[in-house]
Amino acid sequence: MWDVSPRQHPSCSSSAGGVNDLGTAPEACQNDPTSVRTQITPGKAECLMASLPQCKIPMHDFTSLDYKLSVDSCDGIWAAPLWMTPDLWQWGGGSGEIDATEFCPRSSVFLNFAGGGHQVRTKLDTNADQSHITARKDTAGVVTISACTLEEASANNGQCPPPSYNGCTDCLSQSSVACWCNESTEPPNIYGFGGCSSGGDCMWTLVSDVWNGVNGDSGYAGCMTASAGVAAGQPNLNSQCVVSVENVVVRGGGPNGRLQWGEGSPPECDLFT
Repeated sequence: MWDVSPRQHPSCSSSAGGVNDLGTAPEACQNDPTSVRTQITPGKAECLMASLPQCKIPMHDFTSLDYKLSVDSCDGIWAAPLWMTPDLWQWGGGSGEIDATEFCPRSSVFLNFAGGGHQVRTKLDTNADQSHITARKDTAGVVTISACTLEEASANNGQCPPPSYNGCTDCLSQSSVACWCNESTEPPNIYGFGGCSSGGDCMWTLVSDVWNGVNGDSGYAGCMTASAGVAAGQPNLNSQCVVSVENVVVRGGGPNGRLQWGEGSPPECDLFT
């Protein structure tokens, strides 16, 4: 189901100039069509990406995204293992992009929002770790991201325990939970950002990427920091990084918490909800 076709992307260009254009691409794990596994090839300056453009996520119906994250040997790699991008990407850090987990800067794992909102560095190890990730949107339109152990998620119906906060200001002060809201916008939540404003259709798409290319946009400049003995802006050609996301579940306002996909989404999208 995941689209891993060769393409161009402003954030990363391989040594050949594109994405998924050096003979390798992300793939699904065995017996889990919702999963994505991406492995860097040593010696290649490559950009690897999988997306699910046919399955449109209406932000007004969306309530949560969950997945199991596994990371191995990824120090010095810029990756966003699973994130949500609005159909219309505008306003930079105010775009409404929900990165969930991102190795940016590329020495640590962060709970990110493309530079917007309240971003948090986790205790996860880029070289060997596993975690459960939950991104939530509450009834006020405030978005949070939490990381927890697999055991904690298993004991909580497959989700990290819900964060406790009292409104936007309190949410933005949390030390272990990333938060997205802005009381100066109208409305003061995800609907007041670029994906739902000024022409945005309020639809989001799931994406997974691992960037180890030679150049890119401002995101490349900001995230490809010096790390693991590699100079800033340079690919880590010694990396054997493997990143996987498994058991991806998107929830919404439909029966039994199922997401009600956007118009035109094929029936197979229901595998994710």
